[in-house]
Amino acid sequence: MKKLFAMAVLLFSTLGLSAQNFGIKGGVGYSTLNGGKVSGVEVKGRVGFYAGAFMELPLGSSFALQPEVIYSQQGTKWEVTRLGQTASLQLKNSYINVPVMAKLKIGNLSLMAGPQLGFLVGTPTQELSLNKNSVKFNKDAFASLDFGVGAGVEFLITKGLFIDLRYTQGLVNTLDKNNSSLKELEISDKNNFKNATLTLGLGLKI
Repeated sequence: MKKLFAMAVLLFSTLGLSAQNFGIKGGVGYSTLNGGKVSGVEVKGRVGFYAGAFMELPLGSSFALQPEVIYSQQGTKWEVTRLGQTASLQLKNSYINVPVMAKLKIGNLSLMAGPQLGFLVGTPTQELSLNKNSVKFNKDAFASLDFGVGAGVEFLITKGLFIDLRYTQGLVNTLDKNNSSLKELEISDKNNFKNATLTLGLGLKI
């Protein structure tokens, strides 16, 4: 993770030669996994937080490019019903996400869209609601890289303070299809799930 942050600092330092705005942002996120599941399983979301920094590069009076480096808590919650009994399984994982958003400015409102690359950090864990036990997964059970696309809106409240609303959909499988420990959860026959996250937060342009 230290190497990744060092790369981010170097990137922002280089881009800063022509940048107009540097800033920080953070807020809450509602994440889930989209994919095929077995009968008796209901997929719900997990609430977490995100925080990071961004650089806004003007490309004219109405357009800009905004690279970001964001730490994001993600995951999901499964409700599994077997023999009339329902148990909750909460999956917790974290990413360093690097979106690059194109921005169209319309007064105080900006429309944003662009790709995002994610790096899995830490060790994903599973928490069972019945006994509150947490089990750490082998990190190899998850893809180390995630790729998706995001879109959202930004509203400038004051000269430096803004609200940011964004939805990001993953395009690649976040799990290892052949991992036996994941199959033992009986959540999915194919272990084929993609990240999906809705975030809402505040940002400050410096």
